[in-house]
Amino acid sequence: MNFKIQPYKFGQEHQITRLIRKVFDEFVAPDYTDNGNEFFYDWISPEKIADRQKQYVNLFTATINSEIVGMIEIRENKNISLLFVDKDYHGRGIAKGLFLTALKECLAKDESLDKFYVHASPYSIPVYERLGFKKTGEMHEEHGIKYLPMEMEL
Repeated sequence: MNFKIQPYKFGQEHQITRLIRKVFDEFVAPDYTDNGNEFFYDWISPEKIADRQKQYVNLFTATINSEIVGMIEIRENKNISLLFVDKDYHGRGIAKGLFLTALKECLAKDESLDKFYVHASPYSIPVYERLGFKKTGEMHEEHGIKYLPMEMEL
């Protein structure tokens, strides 16, 4: 099944939030505290997603038949802040396609970019390892959110 990766378009934020929430609730939320989950839900609210894109469009979606099945958001042109793929589409190269598209865009904006970073949730660590990221520290917890700092040398 083919998927198409495109930059975010205003108006998609509600569908993006639903996708993130669905995947997060199943795979990530159990590792976070109630405060961590609430902090995260606030971060992914449709309004906050749209506001971040007004400043700097740095979000890409993967669609199949116009349904958003994956998304990635980049902070500071070098940090993955969100990467989610619908459970029904895991293992089909969507996360890798989203990452490579975002990376290409980031390199086009800054040719001197030499590293990419992520704070990986416990569930996502194997995904980031397959993409080429290496752990750079120990598991942390902030605002009830557990993460492992990881980076990739370009």
